Amino acid sequence: MPAPLTNDEILLEIDDLNLTMRSFEGEIQVLNGVTFSVRRGEIWGIVGETGSGKSLTGLSVSRLVPTPPGRYLRGAVRFQGRDMLAQTEETMRTLRGRRIGMIFQDPTTNLNPAFRIGTQLVDVALHAARLEPSLLGLEAGASRRARRKAAEKHAVAMLEKVGIPNAAARLRDYPHQFSGGMKQRVLIAMALIGRPDLLVADEPTTALDVSVQAQILRLIHGLVGEHNLGVLFITHNLGVVAQLCTHVAVMYAGAIVESGTVREVLKNPRHDYTRGLLASVPTPSMKRGELRGLAGGALAAEPLAPPPPRAEPGPVVLSVENVEKHFAGARRGLFGREAPVVALQDVSLSIRRGESFGLVGESGSGKTTLTRCILQLEKISAGRIVFDGIDLTSHSAREMQALRSRIQIVFQDPYASLNPRMTIRDIIAEPLDIHHGKIGLTPRQRTDRAAELLEQVGLGPQHLNRFPHEFSGGQRQRIGIARALAPKPDFLILDEPTSALDVSVQAQVLNLLHDLQSRLGLTYFFISHDLGVIRYICDRVALIHRGKLVEQGETEAVFTNPRSDYAKMLLAAMPDPDPDRSPLLRA
Repeated sequence: MPAPLTNDEILLEIDDLNLTMRSFEGEIQVLNGVTFSVRRGEIWGIVGETGSGKSLTGLSVSRLVPTPPGRYLRGAVRFQGRDMLAQTEETMRTLRGRRIGMIFQDPTTNLNPAFRIGTQLVDVALHAARLEPSLLGLEAGASRRARRKAAEKHAVAMLEKVGIPNAAARLRDYPHQFSGGMKQRVLIAMALIGRPDLLVADEPTTALDVSVQAQILRLIHGLVGEHNLGVLFITHNLGVVAQLCTHVAVMYAGAIVESGTVREVLKNPRHDYTRGLLASVPTPSMKRGELRGLAGGALAAEPLAPPPPRAEPGPVVLSVENVEKHFAGARRGLFGREAPVVALQDVSLSIRRGESFGLVGESGSGKTTLTRCILQLEKISAGRIVFDGIDLTSHSAREMQALRSRIQIVFQDPYASLNPRMTIRDIIAEPLDIHHGKIGLTPRQRTDRAAELLEQVGLGPQHLNRFPHEFSGGQRQRIGIARALAPKPDFLILDEPTSALDVSVQAQVLNLLHDLQSRLGLTYFFISHDLGVIRYICDRVALIHRGKLVEQGETEAVFTNPRSDYAKMLLAAMPDPDPDRSPLLRA
């Protein structure tokens, strides 16, 4: 945790901020008396579940909340003494990007895919330089060509500062040519290119691998020390708050229910809601079924019922034997031939019936490719994949159709994986229609089966005629699980099923998965970059790096005594909600 700097200048004061939003039901109060202040050198974490008002608080700083439908009832947002809510739009344009930098959550949707990275960075630099020519080391009367050349030089310097190699050449690349972590670095460079006094970061590490997340946090930590910034860091990850922030405010239903230094709040939480959030985070000492959630959105944390004990794992149900997968690449090899890209290299693992097997790796490591090969959506280049004694690699598409009812998948994004035009009944019944010949159910039986599945995942038949947009993220993920269970599979592939969820909702989904596995005898292949989740739910784990398995074994053995340098690196980067165990503090 960085120590607060000696400069006590208050950059940001939010005083009794009240905001409503107009909806079909009338005006809804979304911010209720929000009050706190940020000084130079402080990093304030704003934590809470989806809908708590975190992002609206951050957007209010730069006055990016549209009005209407928003309406500020009372209160003030003062930046360096001036009330932001009373400024003209012209004045706000001089502050955004120059005095206040903003890092948005999703780099894919916040970088224009039609323009090169260099163009987008240079435009921001020129905007800041129009307000302060000395930013680029130029005099006020410098020519347009000189300003653009200086802006390009400044953009390269910022890309280098955020750790992007070969920065000058990468100015000509488009956003799709960067990985998720690199795109986030570009957004950080864009937010810092005007050398702002205040940085507002809205969930900047939510979808990133633990190692990339650690690099981003170290970068922000270093920039605070170097430039004496103030930072407003919005997140639902309490481990990140403990790792990076000096202060924290906990939000619930638009209000701050607890605030103070990170140590005060996380070590000795006073509010039931804060205790509930902390109890929803998997820790090394937790056993299966011990996660607690916030039932029904109540402030008090209520323990979730532990699942019944599971049977011992049975014989091997899935065997991956020396699998390799090559893609045609754009790189030119000897004599001008295209050298293949090796996505998987000599991958071997086995999963026993009834167990949970975890796969951990960074973006681009081969996790998704291996999953697609198991499902036979990609044909392997070498090796074998055997499911319950059946060699999948020698099966035709028609033969695989019959087997796919036994191997189902739960996707990462509960918002994108459900068809918004279909009712929940149709979404859950769709796999039954696809496998109608095998299952042999009438339309009425399929409807009854959909209702039964909803009850299994903690919902009810009253939801059958609703549409996906009427559900929260956690409820959508439950619907995705129900859909995967429809054809009564033996084997479930869970592809990052909790990465997009709040910690309390994540706790509910993880305990639901435990309960379903115990009752239905399911086998899980659990893919995640969240090491806490993997340790909590998986019996065994494998680590994949650049297409190769670098380590695998019993989960506790891998976590307590890692053998590979890669495993040690990932574990060292794992955020912990205890400030005393912060990786940044140990660095």
